[in-house]
Amino acid sequence: MGTPGSASWNAILDSSEEILKEEGYGALTSRRIAEHMGIKQRLIYYYFKTMDDLIVHTFRRLAERDLERLSKALSSPRPLHELWHFCIHTADARLILEFMALANRIEELRAEVVVFIEESRRIQIAALQEAMARGASGRAFSPAAVALFASSLGLLLIREAELGVTMGHIEVAAVVGQFLALAEPMPIGRTPGKRKVRKSR
Repeated sequence: MGTPGSASWNAILDSSEEILKEEGYGALTSRRIAEHMGIKQRLIYYYFKTMDDLIVHTFRRLAERDLERLSKALSSPRPLHELWHFCIHTADARLILEFMALANRIEELRAEVVVFIEESRRIQIAALQEAMARGASGRAFSPAAVALFASSLGLLLIREAELGVTMGHIEVAAVVGQFLALAEPMPIGRTPGKRKVRKSR
């Protein structure tokens, strides 16, 4: 077997991610990955025992990357705003949806998805507890409820935008903006920085 973490090992996982993102899980086969990389199909199985093994490793690497990104976002001075920004602008949201679909048939992947969701939620809740206690309106909601609301709504908005559905999105963004402004007001003497808004394809 090839060495886990090597350049070739990571290159195969990179191709797996790209195919999932651009073509969906139905197109993810060893033949398609080999074509995408311009290599022999048998090389895939030199690094991974089965396609299920490859898929699990692809997700695990993605999960580690997203957990690190989430932890960094929530360590900012305004974690509620950063949490929402993370939920609606993460580049890996579509991949997460593809993996959730694959988890219906791959038991080991299902276990990895559960671990990722629960760990990311724990990180969110821990950061939100302190942040929400500082805002008067934030006390009306539990950190767990806000974490679940933000992540679920973020995935829904991204998925609908990918399909071309935007009805109600502006109104929802306004409601979320109002909650954030009350629960986590801008510190005196500071002005919000401009963010680059990702365009829906």
